[in-house]
Amino acid sequence: MAFDALFSPIKIRGLELPNRVVLPGMNTKMTRDKHFIDDNMIGYHVAKAKAGCALNVFEVASICPEPHAYMYMGLYEDEDVNQLKRLTDAVHAVGGRMSIQLWHGGFTPQQFFDETNKLETPDTCTVERLQEIVKLFGRGARMAVAAGFDAVEFHAAHSYLPHEMLSPGTNHRTDEYGGSFENRCRFLWEIVEEVRANIPEDMPFFMRVDCIDELMQQTMTEQEIVDFINIAADKGVDVASLSRGNAMSFATVYEVPPYELEPGFNVENIYKIKKQIKIPVMGVGRINTPELANKVIEEGKFDLVGIGRGQIADPQFVQKAKEGHPELIRKCIGCDQGCYDAVIDPRFKSITCTRNPMACLEYKGLPKTETPKKVMIIGGGMGGMMAAEILKQRGHNPVIFEASDKLGGQFLLAGLAPMKHEMTEAAQWEAKEVERLGIDVRLNTKVTAETIAAEKPDEVIIAIGSDYVAPAIKGVDGEHVYTQYQVLRGEANPTGNVCVVGCGSVGSELAELLADRGCKVTCLEKKKVGNDLTMLRSMFFRPECQKYGITAQGFCNVTEIDGHTVKYSQTVVNRQTKERTVTEKTAEFDSVVICTGITARPSDDLKAECEKLGVPAHVIGDAKQARTALWATREAYEVAMEI
Repeated sequence: MAFDALFSPIKIRGLELPNRVVLPGMNTKMTRDKHFIDDNMIGYHVAKAKAGCALNVFEVASICPEPHAYMYMGLYEDEDVNQLKRLTDAVHAVGGRMSIQLWHGGFTPQQFFDETNKLETPDTCTVERLQEIVKLFGRGARMAVAAGFDAVEFHAAHSYLPHEMLSPGTNHRTDEYGGSFENRCRFLWEIVEEVRANIPEDMPFFMRVDCIDELMQQTMTEQEIVDFINIAADKGVDVASLSRGNAMSFATVYEVPPYELEPGFNVENIYKIKKQIKIPVMGVGRINTPELANKVIEEGKFDLVGIGRGQIADPQFVQKAKEGHPELIRKCIGCDQGCYDAVIDPRFKSITCTRNPMACLEYKGLPKTETPKKVMIIGGGMGGMMAAEILKQRGHNPVIFEASDKLGGQFLLAGLAPMKHEMTEAAQWEAKEVERLGIDVRLNTKVTAETIAAEKPDEVIIAIGSDYVAPAIKGVDGEHVYTQYQVLRGEANPTGNVCVVGCGSVGSELAELLADRGCKVTCLEKKKVGNDLTMLRSMFFRPECQKYGITAQGFCNVTEIDGHTVKYSQTVVNRQTKERTVTEKTAEFDSVVICTGITARPSDDLKAECEKLGVPAHVIGDAKQARTALWATREAYEVAMEI
């Protein structure tokens, strides 16, 4: 399959790109101590460049210390230039090209501030300070040139200081930098002129801009966005990098869009702006297949296409597409667990990926083993398959034992919920990859202690996942009470008025599934509604409740199910007095679905047999503790690299 439009060259000033694929700047959390980068950052970028990505954009680089929170790179000290030169040299050595985002964070990185930081917003900056920041952008541009970058990008989107100055929703100044359209643009146009004056004439200059200013009390009009870009183009910008989102409203979901937003959700918004501006456009928005990427170029919707998480999920995305094998691409599924939630999770040193636990660890490669081992993998879910694939590529002999008649585990069931079909597709893809790699698979095989003894493995990985254990609710075994698995497997088909007990990630998705089938759904959650949803997905749940007519109540402890009657206590806390009020309630339902009680499947007998035989045993994923798939594939990688 050819993707001729995607792989057509394009020239921007003095830079000729061999294709239209750009790795957009994304926070990877790999910067160390604000001013240093290690092999992981270099390996991350080299992998994409080596695979043929036309241009890599290094994530936000702070042009001064005031907004420079700990997880971002600086671009204002001499050592910053030295560190970044190591990166550009490595990327150039494999034929790649690098750009960098020049950035002032405004209020957005405040949650990561330390004592060295200072909040700078349209309300706090003096005229003199704004003019100083303009000069600091120029200095950052000069330093980017010295560090060997092939292009620069001015970040004027996503609620960072330039965007805050641009939008009437955040800029309430009454001086020459606020009020009228021209005054709100002044700061940004001055930055554009300063940056252009400090880079070579033949160096491309990108500017990241939101294609829609939305969901605030005051917003820019479409015409203002168009006029702003066109005047910036006259002042030296070569490419409009069009994105979407702000950190002050629901629109933040558009910055790292989860699977509730379909691939290409932003294409027409970008095209609407492209038709009215005088410079080429780079667009983003869940472009996760080469087919879609080629289409937006072929149809003239974009001139360059930003494929970010698609290249995190598979660093060889571009190479596989160019070679005509899109079916081999490990596709991003928009789960946001590794690329967004890991940013704010202190347990992670860098971002990662449910589909690709090697993300940000590319520099380690897959070293071949000198002592091949037979590794028995018990369980063929996402974790088990990932472990087998890595072991096989390292030269081991993995054998997957799966109790059911197909590989995929709970990902197959997860994909039955509305908008989650990509989960099922991911599980099916992994099963095909297992087959492609020639991995031995034993389906319909329940492993016992005797099986382990008979197989005589060198090591064992226990990846048997989790299962349902009935919660301590009186009447939970009643005639009209079902488990989530019974519903997902089609063994039960609740209709009418349905109570879903538990409204975390599983309960919320099952509620949507039932509502989509025509049920009237009420969710009763012991904790906060949506308590274990990813951050951006949790923002979607309330609108989805409205869409589907779901009633979701938090802090409700179900105590008894008596026929069609559900008895529960609801706790309400007064926000002012903190006084807790507990009310006993009852409600009538046609049926009840239990979405709690998921726990690791017992594996003590398997571990005991391994210990008896002197065989090392590793427990991963839900078999270790019921959690998200991110942990299953990550632990699979870690174990497979240790063996």
